[in-house]
Amino acid sequence: MSDDMSASERRELRALEREHDRLLAEHARLRDELDSHAADLGLHSQPPREIALQFEQAAEADPDERAQNLNEAAGYWAMAGELERARRLHLAAIADGGEVAGDARVWYALFLLEYDDALAGRAMLDTILAEGPDDYAIYESVAEAFEAVEALEEALHWFEAGLARQRLIGDDGAEGFGEYRLAIGRSRVRESLGLPEDADDRWAEQQRRSWADRIDRRGSSSARPTALSMFYLPEEEFDAAMRRWPELRNQYDSHVEHRASVESQLREADSGLSLRVSAAGVAGLAEYAAAHDRDPLQSNTRAAYAAELSRLGRDIAWPPGRNESCWCGSSRKYKKCCGRPT
Repeated sequence: MSDDMSASERRELRALEREHDRLLAEHARLRDELDSHAADLGLHSQPPREIALQFEQAAEADPDERAQNLNEAAGYWAMAGELERARRLHLAAIADGGEVAGDARVWYALFLLEYDDALAGRAMLDTILAEGPDDYAIYESVAEAFEAVEALEEALHWFEAGLARQRLIGDDGAEGFGEYRLAIGRSRVRESLGLPEDADDRWAEQQRRSWADRIDRRGSSSARPTALSMFYLPEEEFDAAMRRWPELRNQYDSHVEHRASVESQLREADSGLSLRVSAAGVAGLAEYAAAHDRDPLQSNTRAAYAAELSRLGRDIAWPPGRNESCWCGSSRKYKKCCGRPT
């Protein structure tokens, strides 16, 4: 800054610099918002058949996720009315033997219940229940499927079996997340059946209020300091970040690990916080870092950018509903994606 500048000129220059920084941040925000809306529109405007084909292509491209992608494709083919193709892919997912959220056999059994052979579907579910699986998502998914068709006694049976299993193994993690989910479902079904409130119902209601407070608190500006918004790079942005800043590979081995880390940190966060996710873009992060003279390789820079996106309303509440789209940007439901047990 020149020594021959007057005090008023210096003040005006500093004001211009601050406005320049603000405009850079706003530009980054708008860029991220445009990218996000474009991605959303691209996904939701596609018919089930096209989404199914994309999952089939993904299954061929990624052997590690083949079973999961085949299972997803089967679901979309069923939505498209291509039931025989859906059946073949369900069976292929089971034969693959790879990991599928909630067990590939469960999704095939539910397909049979809804579209094809209810008797065979129930028999398969009985076999799975007798095995006593530890995954709470299996019990919840089956119970919700029965609840959706008003088979409330069967829904209650699965919720209670899952709740008992979680308490037996005593290793649910994330402060009883699975136990909470099953207790909430059990309470909901019991209410529909007109059953009197019991101790588990009261515990479920206490937990529900605790989780709801995390989300509802975000509505007022005075509550925003109690919010925590986690920095997250969607898969394409993650790949772009690795190309632009190769040193980041020392912090993130893969996008799968990055996504799992975000979910894990959110589950373990202070229950008094309103929890959120800020999906960031590489261009926006780079511009934010440059505008604030910070290093994008530093985790505190990325955390600060996430907080800025949150302040600007560019984040989403966590957790989504089990049947809502996952926060990570995949086209999967939360219960079949990041919402599955870790």
